[in-house]
Amino acid sequence: MRILSNPEVKKYNLNIFLIFIASIIIMLFVNIMSLNIIKDNIVINNQSIVGNILSKHPELEDEIVDIITQSNTNQNVELGKEVLEKYNYKSSITLKEEPIIKNNFSKILKLNFAFIIFIFISFAILSFSFFIDLYNDIKDMTDYVYHSSEGREYQMKNKNQEGQMGLLKTELMKMTTVLKEKVALLHSEKIFLNDTISDISHQLKTPMTSLMLLTDLMYNDLDKEKKIEFLDRINAQLSRMDWLIKSMLKLSKLEAKVIDFKTEKVNINELIRRSISPLSVPMELKNISLNINGDKEASYIGDIEWSSEALGNIIKNCIEHTKEGGNLNISYEENPIYSEIVIKDNGEGIDKDDIPNIFKRFYKGKNSKSDSVGIGLAMAKSIIESQNGDIYVKSEKNMGTEFHITFHKRYN
Repeated sequence: MRILSNPEVKKYNLNIFLIFIASIIIMLFVNIMSLNIIKDNIVINNQSIVGNILSKHPELEDEIVDIITQSNTNQNVELGKEVLEKYNYKSSITLKEEPIIKNNFSKILKLNFAFIIFIFISFAILSFSFFIDLYNDIKDMTDYVYHSSEGREYQMKNKNQEGQMGLLKTELMKMTTVLKEKVALLHSEKIFLNDTISDISHQLKTPMTSLMLLTDLMYNDLDKEKKIEFLDRINAQLSRMDWLIKSMLKLSKLEAKVIDFKTEKVNINELIRRSISPLSVPMELKNISLNINGDKEASYIGDIEWSSEALGNIIKNCIEHTKEGGNLNISYEENPIYSEIVIKDNGEGIDKDDIPNIFKRFYKGKNSKSDSVGIGLAMAKSIIESQNGDIYVKSEKNMGTEFHITFHKRYN
């Protein structure tokens, strides 16, 4: 049975076995002592009989000694039996009526009573010790749960002990650790939600104020051209708000890790072409030359839709900070460990104080455009990292910027 292999049960059974062995030894000792008491009294009784007979008939010494020392026990047994039966001394006599037993009965009884008391005390101590240990373990776990529920630290005793009790303590600590992590996660999610709402409220405040002002002005008596101008400005603000809300919701979902990214083979060349397509007009307006180099078979495992949005945000950032007639170089490669995309421009570069912060959401560097919100690069970083990737930037003032995007290989 499985329960017999439990360390606590094995220890308890071992103690019972030891008490059993000790009980047998003590029982033998008690029986030997009882027999010695009876033997001593028999010897004294025989000595008294021999002394009384020989004092009157010394010639009978040899015969009497033979009988007493068991050398000749069967001689004249019937005669002795007949004589003693006259005085009711026979085999049917009770223990209390036998003189030797009667005189030593209390001593023998005390020895056996002491033996019973020893057995009782031994088992009582063993049981008490077992249940004291059990009680202490349960109390220790109860205190641990109580302190943990109150958010206080508590060190459980004997947490590495063997057996089911040790396993229970280990599982209890694992459960409380998981619960603490979930509580901390819920708290961080609450803070994240609060920050997101605050950020959205803050970012929408400016366009909302402009909209309200323009709407109020529309009630005035304005000429048609002015109204059309105001309507265009309102339309631009609404478009900006629409883009801002969608972008912030995307970013919030990314940071909350509630988006399921596809795990498909993505061709990097196709990804770059798809990312550049919406930005072709701004590149043409600034006359920026584009160079793409890499193995057209290079790929990685990820989600092409989200990846193209991330790459598009990075390329858009490079275009915005590159002067007219500038260059934009995109190279990529694949090796057994990772796939890498490098996007390099020869624009104005990033100030060294801004580099550690450019991937933080709503961060606006010293060279940021006035209408910049600071979402694009933060979103790109979240998308890339959610696909087992990394991104970092190298830049020097007036020497251009270089973004390195790495997608690590996935091995099952």
